[in-house]
Amino acid sequence: PSFGFLFDIDGVLVRGKTPIPAARTAFRKLVNSQGQFLVPVVFVTNAGNCLRQKKADQLSHLLGVPISQDQVMMSHSPLRMFKRYHEKCVLVSGQGPLLDIAQDLGFCQPITIDTLREKRPLLDAVDHDRRPSILHSQEQLFCLSTVVLFGEPVRWETSLQLIIDVLLTRGYPGNPYEQENYPHIPVLACNMDLMWVAEAQSPR
Repeated sequence: PSFGFLFDIDGVLVRGKTPIPAARTAFRKLVNSQGQFLVPVVFVTNAGNCLRQKKADQLSHLLGVPISQDQVMMSHSPLRMFKRYHEKCVLVSGQGPLLDIAQDLGFCQPITIDTLREKRPLLDAVDHDRRPSILHSQEQLFCLSTVVLFGEPVRWETSLQLIIDVLLTRGYPGNPYEQENYPHIPVLACNMDLMWVAEAQSPR
C-alpha cells in the first residue's frame, strides 16, 4: 500500500484502560483473517511510564489485534538517537520502571531520583518524616551530566528540588550552588504535556 496510519492512543482508541467501542470495530477491518495488518500502522503516545513492549501488549489486549513493540512510538522513543548522552551518568525522573526504560533506550549509567535521595538524604527536606535522624558526612560519589524527564513524577516536591540541586551544582548535588550556573547541564524532557483526560470527565 502507498499509505499507512499513525494513531494516537489515549482519547482516540482508549480512555484510560477502557477501549472506545468503535476502535475495536475499526481495527477488525484493518487486519486480514490471520490478524496481519493490511496497511502499515504505528501507534504514537506522549506516555512515557512503561516499555514499548508493555504498551504493545496493552493495546493488543484492548483492541483485539496483535501489535508488536516496533509499532509503538512513545514520548521517550526519540532518545535512542541521543547517543552522545548514552555513556554518561544521567538522572532520570518520572514513573514506572525508569531504569529499564533508560537502559532500553541506550543509557548505560542512569540514576533515579530515589537513588539520588538515598545518596544525598539531606537534600530531600520537605517531608520531615523522611529526614535522616543521624547526620553523616556526604562523600561525592558521582557526577550527573544530564537530566532526563520521562514524564511527571509522583512526588513533585522531591523530584523538583533534587533536579534543581543537580542543575545549580552542574551535576554535583550536595555541593554548594555555584555563582555562575547558566547554561546548566542539559535537560532532555520527553513529555511537556501536563494535562490529560484518561477516564475522567475533564482534562486535569
